Amino acid sequence: MKNKKILVYGLGKTGLSAIDALGDDNTLYVYDDDPSHFDLAEGLPVYDGEAIDFVIKSPSIPLDQGILPELEERGIPVLSDIEVAYRISECENFLAITGTNGKTTVTDLLYHLLIDGGKVAYVGGNIGIGILPIAKRAGKDDILVIECSSFQLETIDEFKPKVAILTNITEDHLDHHKSVDSYRESKKNIYKNQGEGDYLILNIDDPYLAMTGEELESPLVVSTTPIQQDGAYRDGDKLYLVLGGETIYLMDRDEMLLVGDHNVRNALEASLAAYIMGVDVESIRNTLMSYRGKDHRMEYVAAIGGVDAYNDSKGTNPDSTDVALASFSRPVRLLAGGYDKGSDFKELFKRHHEGIAGLYLFGETKSIMEEEAREEGVRNIHVFETMEEATEEALDDSEEGDILLLSPACASWDQFKSYEERGDRFKALILEKRS
Repeated sequence: MKNKKILVYGLGKTGLSAIDALGDDNTLYVYDDDPSHFDLAEGLPVYDGEAIDFVIKSPSIPLDQGILPELEERGIPVLSDIEVAYRISECENFLAITGTNGKTTVTDLLYHLLIDGGKVAYVGGNIGIGILPIAKRAGKDDILVIECSSFQLETIDEFKPKVAILTNITEDHLDHHKSVDSYRESKKNIYKNQGEGDYLILNIDDPYLAMTGEELESPLVVSTTPIQQDGAYRDGDKLYLVLGGETIYLMDRDEMLLVGDHNVRNALEASLAAYIMGVDVESIRNTLMSYRGKDHRMEYVAAIGGVDAYNDSKGTNPDSTDVALASFSRPVRLLAGGYDKGSDFKELFKRHHEGIAGLYLFGETKSIMEEEAREEGVRNIHVFETMEEATEEALDDSEEGDILLLSPACASWDQFKSYEERGDRFKALILEKRS
């Protein structure tokens, strides 16, 4: 892509990676709703109504925010970084992963499966660094593994991954998408341009994706029960891949380090994609036997006086926290709360009120979560301003054999820059106490 006039809207990770990838060959303008960010743009001109070819926007900026409605009225395309990455890259192997929960684990595990299997692979998008510089560098036969958010997928046009994985779709980000249907359609954009020779992998344990799969022609399906078509599945304690009608034994469940049924699905999705891309089963098995997962996703931190502490700061919605709680049979002291995305927590508390030995709430959502938890029968509820205060009290209350779990069911942006910062702070608190 050369000699284009491009507006980079938003100067976070995505915007700065766009400047890095596109600045040498194109004329760039920048804009941000926070003028203090203009200094990050290294002297590039601030947009002031100039004629441009398209806008590349930061994913979290809603389409009805700032100057975007005016630009769209003028017929100027508004694109995401993954759309532009697809247009500028010579790489023919885009592997794209999305879903409400699990997408980061699947993305990271798939990348490790490919690297361990001897492939030249890169990872980016909604995970790690921006995708644009990577896409520009990748060769034709290399593999790009991209975690895609609903924000990135809502404005794609030509983006066409060779393998698309949908982990699940439940209610989330209604503050951005305004409706569940709009959110679902954004997620489903991941496969809208796929054709012959491409692969779509669906988790049919998810009710909505099971219905979606019935409407599509021959998707690959993943389930924790036996299946009757190509895909991957669990049968008792054994995991299998199925491709071209051939069933291939993968491994026994207890050989994996990852805990929880949700991680069985994650492993099956990533393994199937890796196998499609030519990684042999023995290599896949070896990686699954050593892979411990990403930080902040059901991450074991330490034991303090017989209490095991887990960091699940990536649990940024009720469904993710539901999965985390379901992974334990022991009493759980749950730390929850944060930025208000408009989520409903009633079903979460209804399902787990008996297993929650204590609920320690903090942040912007603390009051609504307290109200809904009481309605659903949760007892022993404590409310604090900060996560640090909640953690101190939860540790004091915990008894030998309890689980101390940070799984907030909310985004972090009310008190932290990211879920990573929140999780790191929690880990530091636990390790300070242990020492």
